[in-house]
Amino acid sequence: MTHRKIRRLRTNAGRRYLSTASALAAGIALTATVHAQSSDAPGTPAQSAPSGAAASSQDVPVPTLPTVTVNANRDTVADAVNPTTTVGSKIPLSQREIPQSVTVIPQEQIQQQSMRTLDDAMTYAPGVTVFHGDSDRSNYYARGFPIDTWLLDGMPTTQNLASIAPSLVMYDRVEVLNGPDGLLNGFGSPGGSINLVRKRAPSTFSANAEIYGGTSSHLGGDVDIGGPINAAGTLRGRVVASDSYQDLLQDSTWKRDKSVYGTLEADIARDTTVRVGASYERIDQKASWNGDPVYDNYAPVPVSRSTYFGAPWNHDSSDITTAFAGIEQKLGGGWKANLDFNYLENRYSLLNETLLTNVSSDNQVTFSSDKFNFDDKQESVNLMANGPFTLFGRQHQLTVGASYERESLTQTNYYCGASDNALLGSSGNFCEFTGSLYSNLSAEPAFDGPVYGRNTLTNQYGLYGNARFSLADPLTLVLGLRATWWNETYTPDAAENPFGDTNSHSSVTGKVTPYAGLIYDLNDQYSLYASYTSIFVPQTETDASGNIIKPIEGEQYEVGVKGDYMNGRLNTSLAVFQLTEKNRGMSDPRYPDEGFYIATGKARSRGVETTATGYITSDWSVFAGYTYTDTYYMDASVNPDYIGFSAISPKHLLKLWTDYRLPGELHRFSLGGGTYVSSGISATDGIGTVRQGGYATVDLRLGYQINKNLSASINVTNLFDRQYYESIASTGSLFYGDRREVLFTLRASL
Repeated sequence: MTHRKIRRLRTNAGRRYLSTASALAAGIALTATVHAQSSDAPGTPAQSAPSGAAASSQDVPVPTLPTVTVNANRDTVADAVNPTTTVGSKIPLSQREIPQSVTVIPQEQIQQQSMRTLDDAMTYAPGVTVFHGDSDRSNYYARGFPIDTWLLDGMPTTQNLASIAPSLVMYDRVEVLNGPDGLLNGFGSPGGSINLVRKRAPSTFSANAEIYGGTSSHLGGDVDIGGPINAAGTLRGRVVASDSYQDLLQDSTWKRDKSVYGTLEADIARDTTVRVGASYERIDQKASWNGDPVYDNYAPVPVSRSTYFGAPWNHDSSDITTAFAGIEQKLGGGWKANLDFNYLENRYSLLNETLLTNVSSDNQVTFSSDKFNFDDKQESVNLMANGPFTLFGRQHQLTVGASYERESLTQTNYYCGASDNALLGSSGNFCEFTGSLYSNLSAEPAFDGPVYGRNTLTNQYGLYGNARFSLADPLTLVLGLRATWWNETYTPDAAENPFGDTNSHSSVTGKVTPYAGLIYDLNDQYSLYASYTSIFVPQTETDASGNIIKPIEGEQYEVGVKGDYMNGRLNTSLAVFQLTEKNRGMSDPRYPDEGFYIATGKARSRGVETTATGYITSDWSVFAGYTYTDTYYMDASVNPDYIGFSAISPKHLLKLWTDYRLPGELHRFSLGGGTYVSSGISATDGIGTVRQGGYATVDLRLGYQINKNLSASINVTNLFDRQYYESIASTGSLFYGDRREVLFTLRASL
C-alpha cells in the first residue's frame, strides 16, 4: 500500500475520530426545579410545573425539571418539552416559526430514558440514523446524507461530536435540524445540523445528585449545584461534575469518562448580561476500530456479537478543554447585540490494531497497527444583532452578523521500523501483517520507524443576514443570505517529513448561499410552510491527476404543516422534502491502493417526516417520529454499488417514546415505553452483499417518586435482546446493536 493511500486514509480518519472527541463536559441535573425565565431578564424566576406537566388534582410529590430559560409569554411546560430553538436561525423561535424540520431532545426526555451520551439522544431523534464506523465511534445521517454541521450554544464548531459518543451531562437539550443549514453556519452538510445547548446558571439555588448502576458494569454519578452568588441575584453560577464507567459490547472493551463544567452569569447593568464558562473532560477507552468481519464474498464470519478482534493493548484517550464567553447588550427599540467567543482544544492519542481487509476462505486476514497523536485547537467568534424594523406600515424582524472560525490541527503518525517488522513478519513502515483471524497480535509494536508530522490550518469568515417579513397577519416571508470566505493550508513538518510531502493550499472566496421560506398561519394551531435551502462544502482530496476534486453542492425543497396544541405543550409536524447533492468525494475504485478520490454524480433523496412531541394530557407525554426516505443516484459517475446509500438509509424509520404517570393510589409510579423500528439495510462492494432485514427493539421504564426530593427509576433497553446489525460499513465490517441493558438510577434534589 502506498504512502499516498496511508496519508489520505489515516489523516482523514484521524480528523474524524479526534475532532469528534469534543464531548466537552459535565453534569446532568435530572431532578432540578423548572424555573422559567424571561428571555429579556435571564435572572428572573417564573413558576415551575411538576414533572413538566400541568399540576395534577392529586397532591403528590412529582419529579421536577432542570432549569430552563424561556420566553415569559410562553407556557412553562411547553418551554420544558418544546422550547424555542436557535438552530437554523440564531434567534429563539418556536418550531412553527421555522420553515424546516426541527426537533428537540429536551431534558424531560433525557431524564425519562436515562440518556447518557449523544448516541442515546440521536437513537431517538426523528429521522436520524446512528451509523457506526467502528465499535464506539459514530456518524449521524438524516435524509440519506451525513450530519456534519455542529454547534455549541448556536456557534459552529468543526469538531465532529458524534465519533466518541460524547456525554450529555453538561447539556440542557439537543436541537436537531433535518436538512441543509448553510445560511448562518457557513458551509453546511445536506443531512442537517445538531446544536448542543449548555446548561445555564439558575436564578434560584438548586443542588442535585444522582448515582446509577447496571449491567455491563455500568456505574456512574454526578452532582450539579447552582444558583445566585450575591443577594441581588445579579451574579449566578453553576458547577457540574461527573464520572462514569461502562463495558462496551465487545469483550474486554470499556470506556471511562470524567468531566467538570462551570459557568458564571452576571447582570453587570440593567441592559447588559455577561456569561463565561469552561469545561474539562478526560475520556479513556479500549475499543476496536472494526466490527465483526466478513469473508471475501461478503458472507458474515459466524462469531458472537461480543467477539473482539483488536489487540490487548488497544487504547485511546482525549483531553478536551473548552472556554467560552459572551455578552448580550440591549440596544433599545427591541434590538439586541451579542458578541460570543468559543475556544476548544482536544489532545488525542491512539494506539490500535484493527482488521484491514476482509477474511479469506482459509480465515486469513491482514491486520494493521496504528499510533498517532493529535492536537486540535479551535477558536470562533460571532457578532450578531437582531431586532424589529418597520416597512410599509408593518413590523418585521432582521438578524445580521459576522463570524470567524479558526482551526489548527497538528498531527503526528508513528510508523514501524526494523524491530517491528521482525515482530510482525512484515516489511515496510505501515505495521501490517497477515495471519489467522483468531491469532491477534499480543505484543505491542515499538513504532520505531519514521515519524510523520503535519499541520492543517483552516480559516473561515462569514457575513450573514436573515429577514422575516410580515407580509400579512398570517403570512411571513423569510429571506436569508450568507457570504463565506474559506481557506485551508496543509504544511508538513520540516523535521518529520519522511515521505517528502509538500505544502498545499485551498480557498473559496465570497461563496454566497441563499435561503428562502414562507409561513402561513391557518389559525392559532396550524401553520403551512415551504422553504428552499442550498449547500456548498469545499473538499481537499485530490483525483488521479493531482487536482482537488469539486466542492459538494446541493439544494433542498421542503413543504409541510406544523401544529401547536395546548399552548405549545404538544407539537406536531408533517413535512415532504426533496434533497439533491452532487460531487461528494469517494475513493476512486479504479485505483484502490493509491488514495485517489473522485467527485460522485448527483444523488437525490425524497421523503416524508412526521413528528409529535410533548404532553397529550398532564400526566402523559410522547416523543415520536416516522420517516420515509427514498434515495436514488440520478447520474452516478461510478458504479453506485460502491457508494452504499442503502447501507445507511432505511426506507422506513419509526421512533416512539411515551411515559405515563399512574392515577389514584398509584400516583407515585410512572411507566414508560418505547420502540425503534427500522426497515432493512444492505451494503455491497461489487462482489457480494450483506443485508440486515427489518427489525424492532423495545425499551421500558419504571419510575417511583419516593418523596419530593428523591426518586428512583429502572430502564431496560432492547428488552427482548434482539440481535441485529445496527450498521454495515462499506468495507464489510458489521456492527451489532447493543444487547439488553438494565440501568437503575437514584436521583436527589434540594
